[in-house]
Amino acid sequence: MIEINDVLGMLEKMGELIAETFGDNCEVVVSDLDNPESAILYIFNGHVTNRRVGDPLIPLARERMQNQADGFYVNYSGVKNGKEIKSSSLDLELGGRHFSFCINYDYSALLPAQRLLSQLTDVRQESPQTVGVLSAADTAIEEAIQRSGKPPRLMTKEDRMGIVMQLNEQGVFNIQRSVITTAQRLGISRFTVYNYLNEINGGKKTS
Repeated sequence: MIEINDVLGMLEKMGELIAETFGDNCEVVVSDLDNPESAILYIFNGHVTNRRVGDPLIPLARERMQNQADGFYVNYSGVKNGKEIKSSSLDLELGGRHFSFCINYDYSALLPAQRLLSQLTDVRQESPQTVGVLSAADTAIEEAIQRSGKPPRLMTKEDRMGIVMQLNEQGVFNIQRSVITTAQRLGISRFTVYNYLNEINGGKKTS
């Protein structure tokens, strides 16, 4: 039987380890989703979002709960207190209770370097044919997301699998790097996309 306090204790240690490893710009939060008005149980480097233990859920976390998303979110971004923050979170159920483990990274200071590197590496020598193929894949992915009527961060597993099914039927995954692009746009890992394809194809191996 799962001992909730033991698991929470492990999440607390993991949060401390991650925050120490990645430094002051990395915030880790463990929250009680069943107690949204006083949700934060543990927080490390809380200055990133100016929160502390006992603070309520942020609006985005409330949105996820209300839309019954499936609990695994990777590399979504937002702006808080003028900071550019990228986040990944896991919502989990323990003994009938619901908790989240969230990593928030303030990458604002890296943006000038990113822009400089982009300028230095922009050689504009892509093959027109390659660009056309990539654009076709990107367009198909964007159109499928638009047809779903939801932003990726609020999609359920069924929503995302439906998009993968549409793209599979259109042959989009025959285009190089389309799995990676799809994963990035849906906020999931490429392994999750492959798992969806395996389910859609009845467990057959997908290239």
